[in-house]
Amino acid sequence: LVLAGDMFYGHEVARRVIPFLDRCLAAGIEVLVGDPRRADLPLSRLKLLAEYKVPDFGDAKGTAPKPSGVFSFEAVRSFP
Repeated sequence: LVLAGDMFYGHEVARRVIPFLDRCLAAGIEVLVGDPRRADLPLSRLKLLAEYKVPDFGDAKGTAPKPSGVFSFEAVRSFP
C-alpha cells in the first residue's frame, strides 16, 4: 500500500509523481491519495473513497477548513 498525501500541489511535482504511482499500480500495489482538491489533482484517475473538511497549512490562521478527499488512484483506462 502506498499513501500519497498532498502530492499534487504543483504541476511539476504532479508530473513527476504520476509515473511513480503508475509503476506502483503495475507492480500490484494499491495507491491511495489524500489531497485538498488542488488544481493539479488528476481527477480522471481518482475514485473518491472518503471526504473530510480539513485546514490547509498554507492558509492564514482562522481560515475555514476545506473539503479534502481520500482517493483510490486508478490505472489509465484502455478502450478497445
